[in-house]
Parts: sequence; structure tokens; C-alpha cells
Amino acid sequence: MSLIVGIRCAEGVVLAASGPATMPSQDGLPAARQLARKLHVVGGQAVLGVAGHDGLAQEMALSLERCLSEPDQRDSAEDVLRSRIREALAAPVQRTVAIHRTLQGLPGFAMTSNGYVVSQSLLALPFEGSLRLFEIDPECTVTEITPELAYACVGSGRSVAEPFLAFLRKVLWSDSRPGLDQSELAAFWTVLHSIEHNPGGLSHPIQIVVLTRGKGGSIEIVERGDDYMFGLRRTIAAGEEAVRRSFQASAPRATESPAPPGPAGAESSARKRVPEVRLTLDRREGRRGPGGWK
Repeated sequence: MSLIVGIRCAEGVVLAASGPATMPSQDGLPAARQLARKLHVVGGQAVLGVAGHDGLAQEMALSLERCLSEPDQRDSAEDVLRSRIREALAAPVQRTVAIHRTLQGLPGFAMTSNGYVVSQSLLALPFEGSLRLFEIDPECTVTEITPELAYACVGSGRSVAEPFLAFLRKVLWSDSRPGLDQSELAAFWTVLHSIEHNPGGLSHPIQIVVLTRGKGGSIEIVERGDDYMFGLRRTIAAGEEAVRRSFQASAPRATESPAPPGPAGAESSARKRVPEVRLTLDRREGRRGPGGWK
């Protein structure tokens, strides 16, 4: 299992990913887990996170790097750029499918597993003076994450991450656009929460990559280290403790007198007015014989 979280903030884009990659295995054996890196820096100007087979992710990153290195890409219209990005990411998938179809049926080759070709991705890259975040589905359709939506999750841990990230959005930035610090905290906290509550599928280490614009308009891509993420953990622990104390302070005290009971309902009043009735059956002496009681 894997999880990648992307947040588009006012200063740039933040991507966070869970650690291990689940690799499909042969002969029905349990899936292998490797500490593969899910976030790839492409051509020094973009960040690609792929939830899927790591070999396919590497090929997608190389294909995208060739696409972005073409001289005319910087001056392309947005629809042209999106179309070329889709073609670049779809090419490795198409090649993989073609190879498996060719080998299918040969001795030693089983049917193609969807785990080799199905992937979901998040892509952060600069375009026309702004830093964009795109979601790429298994059909390689490119969908932009707008500032109003602000975030996206891909991978098998999405069902755990999305509700928690929606809660953090409500608490941390509500309807406004998040700042860089809020985005990094929310992305890291979401992946950490998903790992802790889905221990069978997600694990450490967590990877965080930030894409921003530096002075003079240059692109800066920074991968956060362990010390920085330790600071995020301390911030999370302090926030949880503050919430805990806030709820404890606002809870009713045990010494407070309980509120007087409300008026009884019509049904309970009617039951109280019904007199109690007891039926007693007296047992007659004697026994019943053929001719009646004696």
C-alpha cells in the first residue's frame, strides 16, 4: 500500500508520501515490501509522486524529464503542455501493457497483473508564473488541483487520509488559502495519521518535498530532513495536548448539581395513573375424579 498527499498553498506546493512500496510477487507469494522513494524530482523543476509499481514510476519520471527538457515546452500553451505531459506519462504504461500482452501465454508467464500497470500520480511543476499541482489517474488524465480545492490524495491509503485531511483543512485554514507552514504540517500529519491507523499497509519513513519560487523567480525544490520532521511531530503533540486540555476544561464538573428533570411525557403519566391489578386464583381442595370434584 502507499499514500501520497499534495497541497497547493500560497507559496508553492507540498508533497508528502509514505515510505515502503509494495512490490507484486510471483507464484502467489505475499507481496514484497521495499523502502522505495515515492517522490521523484524531475529535471530539477518538477516533483512527481507515483502510487504504483516502482519500476513503472521510474520510467514515468524519465519520460516526463525528456518531455520537460524540450526547449519549446516553456513557451507552450497550457492545453498543449497538459497534452504532452499526458503522452509522456502514458508512454511507459502503454509499453508495459504491450510487453505483457506479447509474453502472455508463453511458458512461465501468467496473465498480466494490474499491479504492474495501474498507477495514480501527483505532479507539481511551474507554469506561467505559478506553481501548479495536477492529479493523474490510471488512464493518465491530467486534472489540476485548483486553489479552492487545495489538496489531493492518491494511493491505496486514500480512504483513510482524505477524511482526516478534510478535518485539518477545516481546523487549520478553513476557507482561506493555506500557508506553507500549514500545508507542511497538514501533509505530514495526514500521512502520519494514516500510518498509525493502517499499520498493516503503510509505514515509515515519511518523505516531504516542497516546491517553491526563490528570489528572482528561480524554482527551489527542498526535501525535508529528519530534524525538520521531528519538529513537526512536536508541533502535532503540542496541538493534540492543547485540544485535550480544551475539552477537559469545557466538560461539566462532577460537583455541579444536575439539572432538574423535565416534565414527564404523556405516555409515562398515563402509565402512572393506571391502578395496579393482581389476579389471584384460589386452588380448590380435593381432586377431580371421574364424576367431578369430590
